[in-house]
Amino acid sequence: MKEETQKARITKLNKLINSLCGIYTRVARQFGVHRTFVSRVARGERRSEPIAEALAAEYERAKKT
Repeated sequence: MKEETQKARITKLNKLINSLCGIYTRVARQFGVHRTFVSRVARGERRSEPIAEALAAEYERAKKT
């Protein structure tokens, strides 16, 4: 039983990681900017409300998987 629980957790983690991996790229394509700019917005080094909102939406979408 414990192994199934651990296996299920690992599977869920892998799905989450795969969902998160492309977030910066997807948001960058949406706005026609470079991925590094999206990364800087995420880290708080740059400000862009539309990109911050898109990042939050992508995160929520990934959480549902």
